[in-house]
Parts: sequence; C-alpha cells; structure tokens
Amino acid sequence: MIAKASTISHGANAIRYSVNKEKADIVKANLLPDDISPEAMYGRMMLVQRKFAENINKGKPLGRNVIRIEISPSKEESRDWTMDDWVHLADEFIRMFDSIDLSGKTKRASSKQTNLKGSQYIVALHRDSKSGILHLHIDANRVDMGGKVNDSHKIGERAVMAANIINERRGWVQSEEIGIRHRSEISDSCMEILRTMDNFSWQRYETELVKRGYQVHLQDKKGGGVYGYSIKRGNSIYKSSVLGVGRNLTPSKIEATWVKLHPLERKSEPTQTRTADTAPVIQPQTAPQPALKHYNIATDEYHNFHVEISEAADTIIRQNCSLEEAHPLAKIREIQHTALLLFAGYLDAATSIAASSGGGGSDTGGLGRDKDEDDLEWARRCAKMANSMCKRRKGLHR
Repeated sequence: MIAKASTISHGANAIRYSVNKEKADIVKANLLPDDISPEAMYGRMMLVQRKFAENINKGKPLGRNVIRIEISPSKEESRDWTMDDWVHLADEFIRMFDSIDLSGKTKRASSKQTNLKGSQYIVALHRDSKSGILHLHIDANRVDMGGKVNDSHKIGERAVMAANIINERRGWVQSEEIGIRHRSEISDSCMEILRTMDNFSWQRYETELVKRGYQVHLQDKKGGGVYGYSIKRGNSIYKSSVLGVGRNLTPSKIEATWVKLHPLERKSEPTQTRTADTAPVIQPQTAPQPALKHYNIATDEYHNFHVEISEAADTIIRQNCSLEEAHPLAKIREIQHTALLLFAGYLDAATSIAASSGGGGSDTGGLGRDKDEDDLEWARRCAKMANSMCKRRKGLHR
C-alpha cells in the first residue's frame, strides 16, 4: 500500500471531486452528515475555521485549509473487500497518521501529532479508470473541532510512515519496495516499446505507453523536441531520470538507447554514394499526416489527462467555446479544457473541470461519439456540451 498527503487551497473542488466522481462511494463522514452536498460539507468545515479565526494564523484565514490524502492498496491487498474493510482501513490509517511524532525532525511542537480523528473529514472510494484498482480519497479540515490547526510540516512523509506501519502490521509490501517494482515494470515497458519501433518517434513512444495503461506528460522545447517527461502508473508519477539504467531513458539519451537496440537497422542505412549505373531510388508518396496538438490537463494535483487532437479539431473547439452563458467565475480555458476532455472520452474528468468552474458539470447524458462522426463534427458537439456544462447550476448561490 502507498499513501500521499498534502495541504491544498482548492478544498471545495477536491471534496466535490471525491464525492461526485463517477461510481464513487462514500466510505465514511467524520463529524459531518454523509447525506449533504459536497459544497455543504466544505461549508461546514469553513464554519469551524471562521469560529476559531482569531486563534488561527493571527486572525488570517488559512491559505491551504484542507488536508488531501490518497491511500492505494494493491489489487491483491484489497481483493474481495467489502465496504467494512475499507472503513477499517480508513480508521486504521487515521489512527497511525495522528500517532506519528515528527517534532524531532521539524523542531516544532505542533508536529508532535495531528488530530484528524477530532476533525471533520470525508472518505470516498474511487476506482482507477484504467486499471480498475480501488483507492481512498480523504479530505480533512485543517482545523479540528477544538480550534487546533493540524500540522502540515512533512505531511507527505507522515502519510508514508503511516502506510508503512500498516503494511508491516498486515504483512503487505512496503511502499519503497512497491516503488522499485513499479519503476522496474515501467522501465521494462519502455524498453520493449523501443525494441518494436522501426525508428524513434516521441509520438509513437507516448502512444504505446498510453496503450499499456500509463499516462505520459511530455515537456516540449520551444524550438521542438522534448526536454523532459514523466510517466504515471495508477496514482504514482515517475520522472524519466529514475527509469531504466544509467538514465538511459531520459530525453538526452533515449535515441541512443534505441540505436543500441537496433544495430542492424543502423548498419543497413543507405549510404550517400552514387555511381553512374546506380538507378535513383524513388520513394513512394505518402499522404501528409494531420498536425496534432497535445494537452496534459490536470483536474487536481493527483490526476492528469493526456489529450491528442488535430489542429483543425482544436481550432473548432477554441472557436466554439464561449463565456456568453457560462458561470460568472468560469474562465474560457476551463471551458476549452472541458471540451478537450470530452473529445478524448474522459467524461468524469470533464465533469470535474466544469464543476470547479462553477458550472453544473454532470449533465453528460446521451453524449457519445456517433459511429460515422468525423473529428470536426465531434469537436463541435464537445464544445457545445462544454458550454452547457459550465453554466451556473440552478439553485446554487455563491
């Protein structure tokens, strides 16, 4: 099992994502009703913070006012679990998280322990869209019911330590060993992809990784090419510098790695010499490939979605997305991202973006690409739906 934790400033959006995600189940609501809207849950957390405002940060509101935790047992560790099993894991994790003393490392008395048990929090069970692996999201109030601020120093380390204590107690694989296994698995996939490539291409490399269930984030150079990339497996992200052997999968070395895997192709490349009786080789004409645009769209700090779209379809989305009827707080970029996610088939991610912009976000019923529909017409429909999803929700006042 692995675990992550951080403090965030977009608590309302995080809770909305946790509760409203497709097929999400509420595992537990601590010191909160479980039958109210995500907005109402967040509102109740803010009421507690306002109650103790004079004692918090010298009267200033907390910038990062929610603790965000994600807990991911492996498929084998959570096989055949009931909802009670997930409740027990959430309770055990909260106890371990609160019990860890980090004051020696941080030199702060506030790091001696947290009090999530005495704080409002919501636990939701999610299913990873690619792998089907189940994992928990916990969104907790930074301020407990007594007005104490839950410490955020080395909070990620606190989560890892809590996970490792549980792993040891339950006989599960430790998080460090899981990371090593994952890096080895991804590295093997990368090398296998390079072996099957007739020539090195970033586009094909990325496409083949996506086919294997990974998410890829390429960092493009302004003048062309790639200066960095990372690969996401489940809920963990690995930079290219930690993959392979001797950094041989980093952008500066990956093409040389491909050459080493294809020595025969390298030797059989035609030379530039030409004799009198050598007939010129006529290369077959190939149809030009449409120019593609690539987007990596984050719905929160844990979820990043890759969208590949032709420039023509991208232009249609940009031309047809409009702020005219959108929620007053919505931005054109959010509406365009909603449309792009719809275009790529990420319905729940599109819903999350639309909801964070203040829109209705959930009305995607009936949206699906027709069998004979081309990219341009599909892009128009996605833009139209994005405009509708980002409208103000009826009955909601902010």
